Amino acid sequence: MIKILDEKTINKIAAGEVIERPASVIKELIENSIDAKATEIIIEVRNLGKDLIKIKDNGVGMNKEDLKLSFQRYATSKIENEDDLFNIQTLGFRGEALASIAVVSNLIIISKQKDSIEGNKIEIEGGKLIKESSIGSNDGTIIEVKELFFNTPARLKFLKSDIVELRKIIDVVTRYAIINNNLHIKLLHNGQIVLNSPKNSNLLFNLASIYGTETIKHLIEVNYESKFTKIKGFISKPSTLRSDKTDQSFFINKRYIKNDIITKALHDGYHSLLFHGRYPIAVLDLEIDPQEIDINVHPSKELVKITQDKLFYEEVYRAIKKTLEKTDLFDQKIPNEFKQKIFTTSTQNYNPSLFKKTPTISIEELQETISEIKQETRKLPDMKILGQIFKTFFLAESPEGLLLIDQHIVEERILYEKFMKEMLDENIITQELLSPQVLELKPEQSIKLKENLEEINKLGFAIEEFGDNSYIIRTVPTIFSKVQPNELVLEVINNLNKPIKEIKEKILTKMACVNSIKAGDICSVPEIQNLLYKLDKCSLPYTCPHGREIIITITKDELERMFRRK
Repeated sequence: MIKILDEKTINKIAAGEVIERPASVIKELIENSIDAKATEIIIEVRNLGKDLIKIKDNGVGMNKEDLKLSFQRYATSKIENEDDLFNIQTLGFRGEALASIAVVSNLIIISKQKDSIEGNKIEIEGGKLIKESSIGSNDGTIIEVKELFFNTPARLKFLKSDIVELRKIIDVVTRYAIINNNLHIKLLHNGQIVLNSPKNSNLLFNLASIYGTETIKHLIEVNYESKFTKIKGFISKPSTLRSDKTDQSFFINKRYIKNDIITKALHDGYHSLLFHGRYPIAVLDLEIDPQEIDINVHPSKELVKITQDKLFYEEVYRAIKKTLEKTDLFDQKIPNEFKQKIFTTSTQNYNPSLFKKTPTISIEELQETISEIKQETRKLPDMKILGQIFKTFFLAESPEGLLLIDQHIVEERILYEKFMKEMLDENIITQELLSPQVLELKPEQSIKLKENLEEINKLGFAIEEFGDNSYIIRTVPTIFSKVQPNELVLEVINNLNKPIKEIKEKILTKMACVNSIKAGDICSVPEIQNLLYKLDKCSLPYTCPHGREIIITITKDELERMFRRK
């Protein structure tokens, strides 16, 4: 039998959609304070917010009538009609936040406007107004949320561990502290200050108070503008990455959002500068016409629908790519764990007979050929080549310090960009096979190949049908000459669920790796100079196509500390 739910149950369902945990309450109330033009917000939390969430701001406040309406469902000062839903320029509206909080807690709201002599106070229990009075208070609003979920105990059971819930609270406060440098936000938990982000003159100073001064040294400013959007913020150099996406914060018109389009565009903008499983720090504020977005697709308002999503992707991608291309990215430092492996040595294990002179370069040859990289170089730091060590690394001196350069990934980057240029210019050099290869496929593989045969042949292959589920391979791109043709085509087929662009890049990356010099190969100083000269001509000579750093620097200060000179 179908029944119409009573108002009490309806309200609790609505509350459950918006208020999932204490962090949800804090998010909604911070947004209200920002909309109220607050310049200071103090958040006090007790017992992870289950006992108390208190938010105090110095915003414009509410009068007595507005205060009594504020906790009613769909009561708002932010929209007036249907059209306003698609032109929202505040951090509202879904119209359920304060009402939803009131339904599942005991609530006290005190508010005073600047031109009022005194403030007003209301007390609400489980969504019902039980008391109202006048009270002396400062300008702004104070909201106390007590005994959260007292009347929905099942929701309390769904909360995660204390550490997880506290992390969620810190996370949401941090997101809004990051982007609002004109706002002082302080978070206290059980009386202890957890986060204190004072007002700052610009966003970078604000990031320093949250991430620390060491991290911001490795951030790059993004400042991009087009007819469709403005993108401002900071991203990290490839030398400063994280193991997850926690330190990526995206805002649309100052609203914190989660959006797969931005995430993908950011990642694609870095492209081969990222190592697998590593993610850049990013704080991006995107300004876009409110009519181009819908913020009401989800109760929490974190998910945003963008009308021109393809154009939006291109704009973000272009902003990231251009920012990285115009920036000197050579600030890679040697990882601490690597330093320990190389330099932590016990004196009792010291054995001079372990240090052998390299047989490939004599001291005389080294002295004759040592020289600085040509002055015409633009992207690599100035350096003096010292030679090769362990038949794996090039060693060089620069004003920044000692440079360790991985010989394999130097050539890997060079070849990757060379192969990519050939592909983009459609100037792929092909090689005819002495004996055409017959390729026999399973029916599903054959269908995939037949559907994409024209595109695959554009990659430099010449593949023809040869009976049921059989094909003949007559030519392959020269750059793939070291790989068995059948193996190569099968790899292409197995990746046909991906866009053709991604397939090309995956294969080119593999080929660049296969064709590059390896650890153990001997290089003379002139050969080193030639490779570094070619590297300098690359568009992104900072990492291999997989994202590993090409050059690592040990500064003079670091060396002096290792030898206890400082």
